[in-house]
Amino acid sequence: MNLNDFFLDDPNEKPLDHLVTDGGYAGILRSVACIGDNLDSGEMEPWDADGTRHYLDLFEYSWLSYFGRFTGNEVRQFTRGGMSTREYVESYADKMGFWDPEKACKAYVITLGTNDITAIVKGEFEFGSIDDIDLNDWHNNKKTYAGYYGTIIQRYREISPKCRIFLAIVFQNPTPERLPFVQKQQELLKQLNKLFEFTYVMDFYQYGPVVDDEFRRKFFLNNHMYPAGYLLKGRLFSSYIDYVIRHNLDDFAQIALLDMPYHDQKYVW
Repeated sequence: MNLNDFFLDDPNEKPLDHLVTDGGYAGILRSVACIGDNLDSGEMEPWDADGTRHYLDLFEYSWLSYFGRFTGNEVRQFTRGGMSTREYVESYADKMGFWDPEKACKAYVITLGTNDITAIVKGEFEFGSIDDIDLNDWHNNKKTYAGYYGTIIQRYREISPKCRIFLAIVFQNPTPERLPFVQKQQELLKQLNKLFEFTYVMDFYQYGPVVDDEFRRKFFLNNHMYPAGYLLKGRLFSSYIDYVIRHNLDDFAQIALLDMPYHDQKYVW
């Protein structure tokens, strides 16, 4: 028996070098929520002959739904097409009851940023910085992308104190006007990784596919993915989470005990 057939242990491995089709070790999380936008909602964009566009959130085709089917994990869809950190914090999460402790999960994937960057480029609000986050009271966070992002992490840590949080830098091919903000997002999420424990960055911009014309031809229906694209995205997210778990084993040794009154002192908690 070769253990590497079941548990790849390569210190030189980079994210997405090893792709899984069954969810890999992401299956140990058991309950996962995604806080995201259209590309996390299974949104499709059919056009009528007269040019009318339709935007349909079809959750059963979202990458998270595929992820749930791969892994057997319970998944919660805290997403909607067009969502931003600002709208999520200021109205949507409250309206939908997404802060409800009964909906708490052991892991959260946050993918918000695409619509925020669009609004920031238009001058509607500011990107901000890590200094916009008050670690003692999220009510004091500034109304910037950074401040809203910190609020989302802090509020889910209130209802699930030891939850594992995955921060996704989504794969894309940014225009020149968006590129500086995508690079700022990379830096911000890496700072959040250091600011909050058990928080992991998944940098699909660096390690994921380039969304060029060929990629769009294969996986997009107009400006949004179609089912094959979302299934691919589910495999990429599964594979990245599998990579994170395998390279941070001690962090996940007690994942089964997060909502129980037990703690083995040999491991971080």
